[in-house]
Parts: sequence; C-alpha cells; structure tokens
Amino acid sequence: MGDLPPRYDGTLQPEVWVQDLRFFCALRGIHDQATVLNIAILRVDPIIPIPNDIDITSFNSLINVLKDHATHSVFRADSLEKLKNLKYERNRVMSEFIAKFISLCNSADITDLREKKDYLLRNMPDDIVRNVLGSRIENLNSFGEVIDTFKDVILEHKRLIRFGSKIALKHVVTGRFLSSKGINYETGSKQQMVFCSGWQPDKQYDFWIVIPPNKQYRQSGSLVPFNSIIGLKHQQTGRNLHSHGGQESPKTRQQEVTCYGGALEWNGHDGPPNEEDNWILQRYSKTSIYDNSGYWAVGDTISLRHDHAHAKKSLMSHDFILNNGYQEVTCHADGHEENHKWVVEILE
Repeated sequence: MGDLPPRYDGTLQPEVWVQDLRFFCALRGIHDQATVLNIAILRVDPIIPIPNDIDITSFNSLINVLKDHATHSVFRADSLEKLKNLKYERNRVMSEFIAKFISLCNSADITDLREKKDYLLRNMPDDIVRNVLGSRIENLNSFGEVIDTFKDVILEHKRLIRFGSKIALKHVVTGRFLSSKGINYETGSKQQMVFCSGWQPDKQYDFWIVIPPNKQYRQSGSLVPFNSIIGLKHQQTGRNLHSHGGQESPKTRQQEVTCYGGALEWNGHDGPPNEEDNWILQRYSKTSIYDNSGYWAVGDTISLRHDHAHAKKSLMSHDFILNNGYQEVTCHADGHEENHKWVVEILE
C-alpha cells in the first residue's frame, strides 16, 4: 500500500486530502462511506488531536475539524505568501499558472471574487498587462469569466514585439521575407546585400533582432511603441539594416538598402553607433495621418521610414528581380504605397 495518501499533518488542503483518500478507497473497492470516513480519521496525524466532544459523522464535519486546528492557519498563511509571490512570466504555460493560482486561492481560503481579482492582477508580468486585464475584468461577476479574459489578454501579450525579439518580416504585396546573407552588392556602396527571398521564412537568413536606435538605451524585453525609432540587426551576420543617400539600388536606381556595421550580438545596452541604421516604426497608412497608438505586435501592418535628416524614404520591395534571382529591396517615397507594407509573421 505504498501509494496510500499521506497522513494529514496540516501541510495539505483538507478538501484535497479527503478527496485523495476517498479516491484511494474507491480504487480498492471500499465504497461504504462510514468505513471510508473511519479510515480518514485514522489517517489524521496524532499531532492534530480530534476533540472528544465532537461527533464526526460526515466528511464535511471532518474537514471543519481539520480547518479549526492551528496548523491550518499556518498552512493558509504559507499559501497566502506563495500566492503573493506567484508571478506570471511571459513564457510560462497559462494553464499551469492558472491551476497553481486557483490551488493557492483555495489553500488560502480566498473565496471573494474581488480579492481573487486583486491577487491575479498583482501576479501579472508588467503594468501594461495589469492595466489592460484590470480594465476588462473590473465588471465581471464570475471567476470563470475572469479566467477566460486572462487567457485573451495573455495571448495578446505574447504577440507583442520587444527589444531583443527575433522576427521574420514579410513584404505584404509579394509575400516574400526580408533577408540578407554574406554577399555584397557589386555596384553602389558594395556593402552587404539586403533582399527579399522565399515565401517561407528561412531561420538562417530571414531573422532580425529588434534593437534600440543610434546610441540609445532600451531594456531588453521592453515593449516597442509605435512612432518610435528602432534598429534591426540581421541575426546571422550581425550587421544592421542600413540605408544612405547618394547610393542607388542596382535595378531601379532607388535608394540602396544594405546591412552594415554592427556586432554579432546586441548586449542589451546602447543601439548602433550609426544613425543611418535608424528606422521610424509606424502603422501603415495611405495618408500622412497615422494611428500610432499602442505597441507593435505580430500581424500589424507597418511601414519603416529611414530616419535620416536628408531623405526620410521608406523601406520597400517590389517584383524587380536582381541578377542573382533575389527580389530587390530599396528605400523610396514617403511610405504610403502598397509596396511599403510589411508585417511580422514569426516572433521568437
């Protein structure tokens, strides 16, 4: 009988312990509830004496006796401390977190819906998620609805792009992914070539790391608001997405786009030293009026305008094919054309 549930010694939730013991008895064909109740009483540790003047005739009366003992108040205090320290981390499995949260609420005897909401909010990973979730659950009247709303908010949260995120950026019109590799243009600046390649992302060549702008600090993991300036570091070569006036692209003679400078790893501190690696992140718009509210997320249609004092042209691609078979990428015009649309489809 090595799998017999442990003695009750005040370190378990009484309801859970009774349920486990009843399940154990049922598996062994013991169905008479009076017999099961007697077995349960015999499995209470002697450190928790059952008062002689109390007649235990049901599992609920046994649970009440166990909860009246001083050890249960200590167990509740421990559970409450664990609940206060419980934290939803960004990559944590949602179901595991919610199961742990509910278990600790039960162990701490927290039944009030408002109190459960308060503890859930304090367990959120940052103020942004906390504020969004708080506004959505404020008027909900069931904990089931609260859990369902938590799920929706966290799924939205996981789609948010951060400084340090690795992304694959797709050109919307042609469906090809922004890419680079260790080959250089034969004309113009002769720097590392940037192009669009396949319709499926290639993890070796199509992944870019979101980094801060020129000589500015951003905490790794912090969200990227729209209308902010960012850099994109090519993961495989460590060079930054770059453009400059005075250099023409080989096919259409528009402003050349290259990978230039940088280091193999972003250390989470200052952005690149070259201001020509800076790009203005905006939601795509056909006009000069932009909805720049909120934060950059997977699926947002964006435009990237080169942040240079002399020519703030926008990142684009088109059906023009270079001699090596890749699709040309350039900077051109003000960012309102269909060819200026980009979208993140992959986020790591």
